[in-house]
Amino acid sequence: MSILASAIGGMVLDKPKPVNLAVSEKDTDDLRKRLLEGCLPAQKDFITDTTHRITGYIGGFGSGKSYALARKLIWLGLMNPGTTLMACEPSFPMIRTVFVPAMDEALDSLDIPFAFRSSPQPEYDITLPTGSIKILCQSAENYQRIRGQNIAAAVWDECDTSPTETAQKAGEMLLARMRTGKCNQLAVASTPEGFKWAYRTFVEQDGPDKRLIKVKTKDNPNLPDEFIASLERNYPPQLIAAYLDGEFVNLANSSLYPSFDRSLNYTDAKPEALDTIYVGVDLNVGNCVTQHLVRRGDEFHFFAEAVYRDTMQIAAGLKELYPSHFKAKQLVLIPDAAAKQRSTAAAQESDIGILKKAGHQVSAQQSNPLIQDRINAVNVLIEDRKLRVGNGCKHLIRTLEQHAYDELGKPEKGAVGMDDLSHSGDAMGYAVYRLAAIRQWTTNQRRGRRVW
Repeated sequence: MSILASAIGGMVLDKPKPVNLAVSEKDTDDLRKRLLEGCLPAQKDFITDTTHRITGYIGGFGSGKSYALARKLIWLGLMNPGTTLMACEPSFPMIRTVFVPAMDEALDSLDIPFAFRSSPQPEYDITLPTGSIKILCQSAENYQRIRGQNIAAAVWDECDTSPTETAQKAGEMLLARMRTGKCNQLAVASTPEGFKWAYRTFVEQDGPDKRLIKVKTKDNPNLPDEFIASLERNYPPQLIAAYLDGEFVNLANSSLYPSFDRSLNYTDAKPEALDTIYVGVDLNVGNCVTQHLVRRGDEFHFFAEAVYRDTMQIAAGLKELYPSHFKAKQLVLIPDAAAKQRSTAAAQESDIGILKKAGHQVSAQQSNPLIQDRINAVNVLIEDRKLRVGNGCKHLIRTLEQHAYDELGKPEKGAVGMDDLSHSGDAMGYAVYRLAAIRQWTTNQRRGRRVW
């Protein structure tokens, strides 16, 4: 037996093994202090947070995201000795051009021993005071390659630059693979790119296991003097809000409901016994959306929403949801006019026929208004803060904040399921236009022009 067999790193011809020497608390504490030296307050909060399963550092250009992410990865490595961690970029070239330079700078400046291998997949072997770790580099666009890995933690740079569906799959895959070590955490950093993965994760789906740290470009005093001024001169207001202030804003060409503010248009109203509940109904095969409101004077308070499979399920579901209002005929359904002719269920009757046969009060228009007329009617109420939306209407809030016009000037459509933002907006619009249409004045001529 060779004396090399007793070497702590394994024999020369064997694959190197992680080496965990006696832990030096002094060296560990010293490295933690050096990791935080020169960091901005937000960077320190991001790096030291180990209690949330998902933590995000969302900021404008030059807010120190890559710098913080590299040091965060080392911090997580200190807590997970002898394990494998993962670093993720949106695309493979960005591993080479963004992550590797930032990681090399951090390791070199902190005098941390490491070895880097670029092929077949980039990876680091790093020796820390608490033990050795391995860092695998992967791209979000190839999220299927994350499958099969057992990792302790992961960092993910510019998560919002990936397509939303790709980012969703990559995030799910990273979280599913965290099954070793003492601190399982997904730490992400990104410039906000509208209402994409970061917004969905930290705002729409916020929870006690998530933390969002928002940073402005001006919070970083180390930037060149002209950096911020140059961006302000060359960017429109919505890009300044995103790329300098780190805010989630609609970056599409034009929003359908630009004046909506979830705080200024908020309501906590609930239906009372004497209220009439109005339900706007958007009928689609397999995805029928309803928006529920009550009136308070000349204000419209949307308090709940529901999604049903077809018209028969709507008829039964609403009757069960509001039994006393249904019995008192204080539940009024407002579908689109086309429901008179078509059916979303496997039935010979029309949708309106099915609803009426079930005993519902139905108030349908003779014909649907022009799309822009319906949007204008909604916007008038939004601007006057007379259209209010409660927390029970998450899909509607998302529509009001994110729905935009496409390149042809028409409301965007075509996404799958509730990712098609038009459904909630249509259901809301049918109800609003039926109850508070913008009056169309005409001259005495048979075909007078419209005057607003």
